[in-house]
Formats: sequence, structure tokens, C-alpha cells
Amino acid sequence: MSSAKVKTSQLWNKSKDDLTKQLDELKTELGQLRVQKIAGGSSSKLTRMSGKYSNTPEKKFWKNMGLRFRFQNDRLTWTGFDLNSHDLRKSIAKVLTVINANQRSQLRLFYKNKKYLPLDLRAKKTRAIRRRLTTHQASLKTEKQKKKDMHFPQRKYAVKA
Repeated sequence: MSSAKVKTSQLWNKSKDDLTKQLDELKTELGQLRVQKIAGGSSSKLTRMSGKYSNTPEKKFWKNMGLRFRFQNDRLTWTGFDLNSHDLRKSIAKVLTVINANQRSQLRLFYKNKKYLPLDLRAKKTRAIRRRLTTHQASLKTEKQKKKDMHFPQRKYAVKA
């Protein structure tokens, strides 16, 4: 199990199977950390999940903020963010984002030359723009207008100086 941060740039090159496998690993690791936090497992694992705190209101506040501080001689010292559980959740989000983006790009390729496109793949724009006439529809002329244009064309003239 890797508790290191996941780099998104490396995820784009992976296949769907590799991504799902990595997602499962990250989820199981997060689940194990949660269980150890509740069960009171080894202190080294627990400090990765959250720092050691006593029950004073000030200490509870910093714990709820998701930050890691340590109290030494009643002085607050910074030990960094709650890295492991925070990074695991963010890594899971990154993997899911890459999976969804790949899936959407595949769907876009599939529907490229089809007549209809799924609603979530269509351009959002605004409601008014979506209801606007297409350029082809706007350029069409009625029969009456066509006849007028044909019988009364723009006159060509030149001014003699």
C-alpha cells in the first residue's frame, strides 16, 4: 500500500484496469485507517490519521480543523496537515476524476458523427442561446423573398465625373 500522494500527470497514461485497481487499493487503505482510528490501533498508524490530543476545547478545535498540532509544555507547535487520510481522500478523488474524464472523452468519440448527443455531453451555454435558430435556419428565405431578389436585383451604377 502506498501512502504517497498520487500525481495526476501519471494517472492519464494508465489504463482503466490499472486505475480501478489503484482506486480499490486507496479505498481499502482509507478503510483500514478508519478502522484503526476507531479500534485504537498502533500509535504510529493513528498519528498518521490524526495527532494526539487531550480533551481541552482549544485542542478539540484544532483537531476538528483537520490540522496537526502538538502541545508541548502548553505551547502549540505545528506538525503539518493531517497528511495521510487527507491525501488518501484527495488521491481517490484524483483517480475518480481521471476515470470519469476518460469515460467522457470515449463517449464524445463514440457520438461524434451521430445525429443526437446525450444531454450531459451537449454544450451548456445559456437557455436562450440553445433555443436560438441555427445559422442554416436563419439564412433561409421565403419563396416571396427569393422572387423579389430575383426580379429586383441590386442595381449596378457608376457616377460619371
